[in-house]
Amino acid sequence: MKIDILTLFPEMFAPLEHSIIKRARNAGIVEINIINIRDYATDKHQTTDERLYGGGSGMVMKPEPLFAAVSACQQGDHPRIIITAPAGKTYNQTAAQELSQEGHLIIVCGHYEGIDQRFIDKCATDIFSLGDFVMTGGETAAIAITDSVVRLLPGALGDDMAAVEESFTTGLLEYPQYTRPPVWQACEVPPVLQGGNHAQIAKWRRQQSLKTTYHNRPDLLQTASLTTEDIAYLGQLRQAEEQPFRLHAGLLHYPVYNKKKQVITTSLTNLDLHDIARAATTYALSSYYLIQPIDSQRELMATLLAHWQTGFGARYNPDREQALSIVQILPQLEDAIADIEKRYGNRPRIIVTGANLDQKITSYQAMRRLMAHEGGDYLLLFGTGYGLTKEITDMADFRLCPIYGRAGYNHLSVRSAAAIIFDRLLGE
Repeated sequence: MKIDILTLFPEMFAPLEHSIIKRARNAGIVEINIINIRDYATDKHQTTDERLYGGGSGMVMKPEPLFAAVSACQQGDHPRIIITAPAGKTYNQTAAQELSQEGHLIIVCGHYEGIDQRFIDKCATDIFSLGDFVMTGGETAAIAITDSVVRLLPGALGDDMAAVEESFTTGLLEYPQYTRPPVWQACEVPPVLQGGNHAQIAKWRRQQSLKTTYHNRPDLLQTASLTTEDIAYLGQLRQAEEQPFRLHAGLLHYPVYNKKKQVITTSLTNLDLHDIARAATTYALSSYYLIQPIDSQRELMATLLAHWQTGFGARYNPDREQALSIVQILPQLEDAIADIEKRYGNRPRIIVTGANLDQKITSYQAMRRLMAHEGGDYLLLFGTGYGLTKEITDMADFRLCPIYGRAGYNHLSVRSAAAIIFDRLLGE
């Protein structure tokens, strides 16, 4: 592999003269060239930057010297041309593995306020950032990218399997490592690693990787390849650390809006009763309240419930009986709040959602973390008709982000919305 690094500060690349990188260079595994961009400036002052068009502080790297330097590096091939910049995609192990398959990389180190966009549009194949922070220039990022790629090249590491078993390679962070002595300052190497049972060692290492990832980089679990055993273990970790909390759901038939933004009372639907109760039971909600002020409607609900809880429906479909056992029919929202307070000793914190919330919102991840951290009772409210009234949303402690799919259409049924939100807040 050949790596050309274009920079205004060649003296910053001394780290590439040591350790594994040095051995790989000496062995002919990789050729690394540090190229001074100023050598390709055409004026006597070797100017490589200019003021911004449109005004603003700082300077921008000129396109002409950069293009000339890149052109000189190209020798009839088609290298990956990488820009290091805060505005790029976050660099990760997957990117490193992909780049390690290339024959030629050109890394352009950004500096000052950045690089003229015309050069980026014309030449760059990739723009990478090390993370959500800003450095003085792209040199440190270029060193990091070079190091991460070179060590993946065949022969660069003494044991090629060492790169396979590292953090991120499997989608998880690496498990803890130990060496001799077996006891140091009263701290012992885990007995499982000393026992010689390779199956138990593999299981321990996998669980430790899961545990480390769960604590330090839980975002990686969203894309990691997990087995059912992995998911069960993560569930055990979560249960062991979470504060006990209870989530309750309430479906309001009043007060809600109609299409004209008038406050109305809606009628019961059988689907609202059954489908939300089934989803709530699946995700272990503690209660499901149907809020309906009209006496005849509550009587109808009670009749339906009786059929499934004590009548023929209970004998015919015990699963449905179980789902509907968490349902309560109450005339007012305050009655549901009072019921939770009476049963559990906590006044619940109110969570609302809807398609058109325009107030400050809480993400699902943040809500999930908060419930696990603080514990207690939470009442999640859904509206029928055209959604919850401002009176209800104003009283809420938290407002969840509306559900957006891949299209501009945002008119889910309340039953679909409830199932999605239960999964986002409580799913594994």
